[in-house]
Amino acid sequence: MFEDLKLNILMAYPYLKPGMLEFLKNNQSDIRFLLDSGAFTAWRTGKLITLDDYCRFLDALPFKPWRYFMLDVVGNPDATLANYQTMLSRGFKPIPIFTRGEDPAILDEYYKTSDVVGIGGLVGTHKNKGFVKAIMKRVNGRRVHWLGFCHPDFLIALKPYMADSTTWSNGHRYGAVPLYLGGGIFKQVRKEVFFKRSQKNTQAEAVQRMGFDPDDLRSGEKFKKVVLRIGMASWIRLGFDLYEKNGTNLFLAGLSEQNLAESLEEFHRQRTIRGKINGTKKSNRNFIGRNGFDDGSRVGEVEVSR
Repeated sequence: MFEDLKLNILMAYPYLKPGMLEFLKNNQSDIRFLLDSGAFTAWRTGKLITLDDYCRFLDALPFKPWRYFMLDVVGNPDATLANYQTMLSRGFKPIPIFTRGEDPAILDEYYKTSDVVGIGGLVGTHKNKGFVKAIMKRVNGRRVHWLGFCHPDFLIALKPYMADSTTWSNGHRYGAVPLYLGGGIFKQVRKEVFFKRSQKNTQAEAVQRMGFDPDDLRSGEKFKKVVLRIGMASWIRLGFDLYEKNGTNLFLAGLSEQNLAESLEEFHRQRTIRGKINGTKKSNRNFIGRNGFDDGSRVGEVEVSR
């Protein structure tokens, strides 16, 4: 599956600028582009997105996205279903969205017309981890996309078809490096760790394996930029492993126009590094065992609950 690796990008309709669309069009062979309607962000900011506008945008796109979501209506499952049915009647084939709190029976209806369903209402909600475990048992192996939920242990154990994350960009805001150590192990490492020039510094070694200089993390001037790129590299690498081991597509979300070009550059760099490792038969850490990649031991038993 290594040959099939692409940069997975999720972007929302209201925030796509002409330069971004041109970039995506010119790099279709390297990018798996997933389009979001932007309904949730628009709802939070009080903006209005009409179904007609969204459909016109889809018709006018200069290239075909890999997949695209329907325009859902936050807090109104009946209006969401009506939008989905209208889009189908107009010849579109969007990914439907089921939001936490709806009747789970609607999932079966959505799967009659789509091979994948988006699961929303996961970000910042009470007991969302328990809900994710329950809904994965309810879908029983059918394809889902977790909207904004990307806990590595859950991705590893429950094997969703798709998920997206803005977490790659959190490092410079919280003064920590979102560092993927390989083998399904992900850590948030405080920047102070890199000031310790010990003979054995596992985190610094992981940074070097990604092609970065740990000394740049000791520089206040360089930290913000470098930690952003390490965040990209870490989530891209985790995405490589999830795709090859579980078939999960992990999407980077929340990219600016500048980030978009940087992410493709980082994708090519990490793909080259990974190819060299595979070529010299230096395999990644075993995913089976203490990190629970295959057996789900870090997530625990899946309980059914509404």
